[in-house]
Amino acid sequence: MARQIVSKMAAIIALAAAISASAASAQSTTGQITVLYDAFGKTSTMTKDWGFAALVEYRGKRFLFDTGNNAEIFAHNVEAKSVDLSNSILPLSPTAMATTRAG
Repeated sequence: MARQIVSKMAAIIALAAAISASAASAQSTTGQITVLYDAFGKTSTMTKDWGFAALVEYRGKRFLFDTGNNAEIFAHNVEAKSVDLSNSILPLSPTAMATTRAG
């Protein structure tokens, strides 16, 4: 389980690095990563659980990376962060796909 989390975190870091590399060649671009699910965060409004999810927004595209295992906690955290998942999202997990389709 820990290896899966580490490998998925490595994928997020690689994605963030790719975004940074692309941003270096673009004139005026900004990106944002919003953590929506994790076990160790400091945000008191979010429910903590084993797993990780983040919304990556860059150049008008939105990617949802999710390794969490509880769709109800994910939905609660999305609402707590006031994130709208209804528009232009490419979900990268079964949990995220189920949540975005339900909402």
